[in-house]
Amino acid sequence: MLAKFNLYDFIGVVVPGIFFLWALGAVLDVSALREVLPLAGGIAETSVVIVVGYVVGLLLQGISQQFTERLLVWWWGGFPSARWLLPEDQRFTKRYRIEVTTSLRARFQINLAEERLGDIPRPEALKRAQEIFYRCYRAVEKASELPQTFNAQYGLFRALLTTFVLLLIVSSSRLALTYRDGALSAPGYLALGVAIVGTVVSYWRVTKRGEDFAKAVYDVLLASEPQR
Repeated sequence: MLAKFNLYDFIGVVVPGIFFLWALGAVLDVSALREVLPLAGGIAETSVVIVVGYVVGLLLQGISQQFTERLLVWWWGGFPSARWLLPEDQRFTKRYRIEVTTSLRARFQINLAEERLGDIPRPEALKRAQEIFYRCYRAVEKASELPQTFNAQYGLFRALLTTFVLLLIVSSSRLALTYRDGALSAPGYLALGVAIVGTVVSYWRVTKRGEDFAKAVYDVLLASEPQR
């Protein structure tokens, strides 16, 4: 069981879950949440924190996959991993694209020219390009830990983006209520500011790590090409 608890589980699930509960307790000043997350304790207390963080992190990942990622893909115009294979995309140099195309043909008998991704509707082209990318990823996932590391960090920042957006909603609502009651709250403004900054920075990082993950897969694919 412990062998299956991998890097992604810890970085992408447990960490966001624990942070969300702690931040929610701080913003709402809920003592019960602070009691669930003891800062010091023995093995039993640490185990409880990990279990609670894991469960909450799974819920955050479910929300981030269902809503946050869909919004990101729409905003990006497709996953970088798929978008970069489209003929009109300019991310890769001409030489690098030729190398990737040659590797795809040699390893998977996939000819990008014959796929004619530029001549079919973009949603269908992106779907087919993503299928090709997943084949590349499955072929290299045991050759290097770099793609898995970037993917775990992508999951972490995607969950953190979801977390900060939720905290932004909560802190805004709480601040609006205090303002309506005529009570200005400096901690409330601070929480709102932190949520805004966290949302922006998390968006920057999830975008960068998504690109790093895609590039790492293609790099490892080329680096592991059998020598002729």
